[in-house]
Amino acid sequence: MKHKKIAAAAGVTGGLSYLAYKKISSQLFKNAFMKHEKEEEVDQKYLDWLSSSNVMQVRITSFDGLKLNAYNVQNHGSNPYVILVHGIWSSKKFSYPRAYEFDRRGFNTLIIDQRASGDSEGEFYTYGQKESLDLILWINYLISKDPNVQIILYGVSMGASTVIMATANDLPANVKCIIEDCGFSSAAEQFDHVVRTDYKLRFTKPVLMMLERELKKNLGMTFDDMSPKKALDTNEIPILIIHGEEDKFVPFEMATKLYNHNKGYKKYYPVAGADHTASIIDEKYFDNIVSFIKQFVI
Repeated sequence: MKHKKIAAAAGVTGGLSYLAYKKISSQLFKNAFMKHEKEEEVDQKYLDWLSSSNVMQVRITSFDGLKLNAYNVQNHGSNPYVILVHGIWSSKKFSYPRAYEFDRRGFNTLIIDQRASGDSEGEFYTYGQKESLDLILWINYLISKDPNVQIILYGVSMGASTVIMATANDLPANVKCIIEDCGFSSAAEQFDHVVRTDYKLRFTKPVLMMLERELKKNLGMTFDDMSPKKALDTNEIPILIIHGEEDKFVPFEMATKLYNHNKGYKKYYPVAGADHTASIIDEKYFDNIVSFIKQFVI
């Protein structure tokens, strides 16, 4: 694995030097925060669905001047909208199968490219901090088209962090509920897990301190700015928390932390046997989600 080779090259055999910690933190910053997408294959079934749908490409400008892109798929008149938010190293293509399933169940969908992803501009990921502000612009876009629109926020992985962290702001009443799937509890806890599992380090504090310095220098933020659990301390929008019990990337116990921090109405949906982003394997996945949504939309 690449991380292990980096650690070995840095001299990780027991005790670590300052330069070894520095090398690991710099590599982490490059891999985790700088734009690089994985190639995504899309089943022809979903491309055919898009081509036969009422799709409009939408572009908006972020608060810091980035051009952001989305597909507005309005197949169902004035029915509710699900805004689908993908995770890191991905794009709106990741959301096509999920958007297809929501469409089948009568929902319109707004399938967005987060900043530094797909057809949206940007060079850095901020793990939900700036992305959540972008999401508010997408919410306002839908409201500008229909002041009575009912909106469901649905995010997976880093997209889950985006939808959760948006609740730290005063969201419009049009936002009826939130679905978060396999989101992390805080960036600090997530990177502590990554350093322990990928680099096999028990003493993670030096790496995390150096990584946070990189964040301050390049992005002007700290780990405290990327804390979904903190956002949930004041959240009153109903939320469904989904997590695969075999998630090795974002540990399953992080879902419990999110659940315990949430102030308002919440429901917990663990998925047996599912790894990261794989809870969709549960045959009742979308039925359970729609059942939750129908409690809050007319």
